[in-house]
Amino acid sequence: MELLNVIYTTEGRLNRLRYLKYQVLWTIISTVIGCIIGFTGGFLSSSPESVLVTVPTGIWSFIAGVGGIMLSIRRLHDLNKSGWFLLLALIPIVDIIFLLYIWLMPGTVGSNKYGADPLQE
Repeated sequence: MELLNVIYTTEGRLNRLRYLKYQVLWTIISTVIGCIIGFTGGFLSSSPESVLVTVPTGIWSFIAGVGGIMLSIRRLHDLNKSGWFLLLALIPIVDIIFLLYIWLMPGTVGSNKYGADPLQE
């Protein structure tokens, strides 16, 4: 449950290493749960387009996607940027540069308007 508390919040900051750690961990967990939901629905139904497959998989995809977005917002807070900057990831070509920026740039040293430095805690 502590992982869910870390993922489903936009309060505070997340440094590069923790961001990558949580993002990779959340991606693995989300994929495994999505596969389990899909396979279970597939066993219960004869068609992969069945409501038993598509609805639970869609709901889980939304829940997992929101978690990933919240992690990225906290990473932007570490860079002293608003979470709204995440909309840059929707622009082709800019998205690659933006994601490299999120992954590679060090966070703000010391406190910023989003909280204390996570490396000094």
